[in-house]
Amino acid sequence: MFDNINIVLVNTSHPGNIGSSARAMGVMGFNKLSLVHPKDFPSEIATAMAVGCDKILDSARVYLNLSDALSESALNIGFSARSRKESIPILSVDKCIDKIVANNKITYNIVFGNEKNGLSNQELLMCDYIVNLPTAPFYSSLNLSAAVQIFTYELLKRSLDNSGSDVKSQENLILAKTKDKELFYKKLIDLLKETDFITEKNTKSLTKKIHIMFNKAMLEQHEISILRGMLASIERKINT
Repeated sequence: MFDNINIVLVNTSHPGNIGSSARAMGVMGFNKLSLVHPKDFPSEIATAMAVGCDKILDSARVYLNLSDALSESALNIGFSARSRKESIPILSVDKCIDKIVANNKITYNIVFGNEKNGLSNQELLMCDYIVNLPTAPFYSSLNLSAAVQIFTYELLKRSLDNSGSDVKSQENLILAKTKDKELFYKKLIDLLKETDFITEKNTKSLTKKIHIMFNKAMLEQHEISILRGMLASIERKINT
């Protein structure tokens, strides 16, 4: 039912949280799990905490970095408890669910950060959207598996209700994969450095803004191919 949804846990420090997250996924019908540089996995503790959902752990994909974990999906949605200065679009959990239900042919990575620090600014920069789960102001930190449970429960509930039909659907879009977007960003930034548009002084701020600007565009696969072709054409002209 949710083959287009990949739950991604980044730098998880305790194996029990991996197992608890797998259980949270399994009871709601989710089975795709990716782990980025987990501190302790595989683990008997993770298996024990999965309570019957250990098949999700057995099939979990483990990556050394977030870029590789995100590469095959089109849209990346990061969960963060903290407000950030970067102008990455922010969704409420309801709006996030609306978007996924209305566009259920698109592949999504749902990204959760380390238990203590959450997602870093650099990791959030790889996300197309950020979701903030509302909590009481005096204690805003959710347990990792609780955050996974809230997301998976809300998506299952909305899918069963089929109440997302009033949201404009984009399910016929073939969005560019993350790995293709990252290749485009790298080539564009390298080219802009070569032309001195990006300098040592502004490289950090402009690199962030370039990622955010193009992520907002929800580029389709054929569009990213055109953009990469444009850059290749410009590069050939510069080098001749």
